[in-house]
Amino acid sequence: MIHKTLVVNDDDLFLLIASKMLNKAKFSDEIVTAKNGAKALAYLSEIVSMGENYFDKAPGFIFLDLNMPVMNGWDFLAAFTEKYASLFPETKVVIMSASTDREDIMELEKYKIVSDFICTPITLEKLEGIKKRHCISPGENSIVENHYLQVN
Repeated sequence: MIHKTLVVNDDDLFLLIASKMLNKAKFSDEIVTAKNGAKALAYLSEIVSMGENYFDKAPGFIFLDLNMPVMNGWDFLAAFTEKYASLFPETKVVIMSASTDREDIMELEKYKIVSDFICTPITLEKLEGIKKRHCISPGENSIVENHYLQVN
């Protein structure tokens, strides 16, 4: 199990369901939610401002919606890559979207931090697949580096 997961989505019901599913899958010790990319970036900035202990407080995974108001997932990915990817090298991004547009998936390949693509709805099976692909076991806090984008 990883320490922290950040879920970024503008839909309150989705945030609730995702949090429950992540808890049920024993995916992480802590689940943090943000309603858009700007709030997620503000949260990451807050972590960094904590000083030298920020690395321990970083999310292991970010589950990200692409279509949100204020700051969408694309803008978040660009900002995260530029500003935070080097500060949080272990953090992986999982895109969660109802869209399976091949152009979007091909565009996502540009981002090394994007490790998976889940077609909503989020299920225990999809979460278990992510855990298996990234070698996350219950009680384990290590993530083995694997970069490949898989549509689930």
